[in-house]
Amino acid sequence: MYKSLKRSKVFCQLHIMNRPTLLFISMGELATHLLEAIARTEIFGTIVVASRDLEKAKKRTNNAVLGAGIEGFFPRIIAEKLDVHSNDFSTKLKELKPDFIFSAPSLLPWWKLAPDGIDMPFAGYTALHLSLMQKFRNRIAESGINSIWIGASFPDVINAMLNRTGFGPDYGIGNVQEPIAKIQIGVGRALNCLPKDVEVKLVAQHAFEYFVLNDRKPDKLPPYLLKATVADKDVTKIAEDVLREVFPFPYDLHFNRVTASSALVALQALTGETERSIHLPGIGALVGGYPVRAGKSGITIDLPNEWSLEQAIAVNEASLKWDGIDGMTEDGTIVFTVETQKALRELLGKNIETLSTETAQDQANDLLYVLR
Repeated sequence: MYKSLKRSKVFCQLHIMNRPTLLFISMGELATHLLEAIARTEIFGTIVVASRDLEKAKKRTNNAVLGAGIEGFFPRIIAEKLDVHSNDFSTKLKELKPDFIFSAPSLLPWWKLAPDGIDMPFAGYTALHLSLMQKFRNRIAESGINSIWIGASFPDVINAMLNRTGFGPDYGIGNVQEPIAKIQIGVGRALNCLPKDVEVKLVAQHAFEYFVLNDRKPDKLPPYLLKATVADKDVTKIAEDVLREVFPFPYDLHFNRVTASSALVALQALTGETERSIHLPGIGALVGGYPVRAGKSGITIDLPNEWSLEQAIAVNEASLKWDGIDGMTEDGTIVFTVETQKALRELLGKNIETLSTETAQDQANDLLYVLR
């Protein structure tokens, strides 16, 4: 009996060791939703919940452990104190040696950004996310670890800004992935077929989903590329109609659950032995989101034959204006549109035309002073 128990214990240890480790840095609403989802899978052998507030990390950990346990999953989740501003951050990171890092930090979350009387384009608040992501970038680089980094703070733009100035996240999550199910469900309903049999390829930037997941029918959409097929038959025209259908959607804290689902699908694909077709934003130095084939060995951008990569890149860069960005330079500087510059001037009382990794902290401080 005891030998049997010992063999069982060794088997459990090997089972855990053969699976990767995921580290959450910064436990906001999105990371918490993803933690709860991941806890109900067997993707990772160890999940590390890290926060500068250890008590918060312990409570989030225990909540996930209990909920998952009730549903029959018993993941190994541990809480750690980890503060990017602390001198020992890089050392602790090196000791943890995670295979994957997930971060979605912000000095002020997007749902709290609504100054009275000022119509601020989304890009006007980029510094609030970039300043922390840049700090994470520098500390991760100091540690020398070779983890896959999922950066989820405005990934369509910030990941490219970081990668064009050196080291940055490998991929983002959400955004381009999030309207896919709407298309599959709508086409499935129109053709009386299963939604999962609808294959969709979409090239789109962050702003796109706000127009197609909306309680109003859009007059026009940001630039994008779309192809939909069922059993190799082109059904893109039906998919285009579905995109424009009214789709009331909660742009509040509930939205994070959808983004967490996108992250879960991405992590399942990136840890899988068999490649899967998914959509990812923020791939290296590229702006926007793309269809990809993803697996344990990495990703490849997976465009239909009729689209070139140059065309897809141009579409996503043209869509930046819909978020309030005129363009991004090769050195990762974003140039704000006239509308964004005007709103920033009204809010901060100064002229701001661009944002770079060098100016991110100062802009973030200015925004925090006014918004808080």
